[in-house]
Amino acid sequence: MNNNIMVKKNFFWVFTFLIIVSLSSCGKEKSEKPKISDKKSFPDQAIENFTLTHTNQGEKEWELEADRAEIYKKEGRTIVQKLKIRFYDQGKITSILTAREGELRSPSGDMEVRGDVVVISEKEGITLKTESLKWDTQRKKIVTDGFVRQEKGDTIITGQGLESDPELEKIVIKKNVKVIHKSP
Repeated sequence: MNNNIMVKKNFFWVFTFLIIVSLSSCGKEKSEKPKISDKKSFPDQAIENFTLTHTNQGEKEWELEADRAEIYKKEGRTIVQKLKIRFYDQGKITSILTAREGELRSPSGDMEVRGDVVVISEKEGITLKTESLKWDTQRKKIVTDGFVRQEKGDTIITGQGLESDPELEKIVIKKNVKVIHKSP
């Protein structure tokens, strides 16, 4: 009989404990708010058919057109998709750059473009192809550390890394330079 009383007491305490636990969880549910990650920011503005012109002392230096732009004001950057940039000298187009995407940094005007990058020099008749390029506004230079291919007439020059003016008049390919001359 003592054993029977002990089992009933243990059962009573276990049963009481389970009821207390289940009742305490029946209060107001706290819904967790979704957390917004600090790592991924959202644009302040998104613009379709975006155009931006950069001038220096009233003279147009370049004009950017893009299918879409996302502007991040606090970060001072603009992300653009499917872009075309026209570089100017004394009001005339000197070269045209196209790429899949790019990032423009303000207020410097520096930019980086990526994906199927092509620069065509109107003046020199040179086509430059690479996967990424950076535009340094202060130095007025196009630079990359990546693989480049330059074509002019029957001559193809490839190499690693490049520094050039926007007109592609003064091109320096940094290393692994190969020249191919196609005969007619």
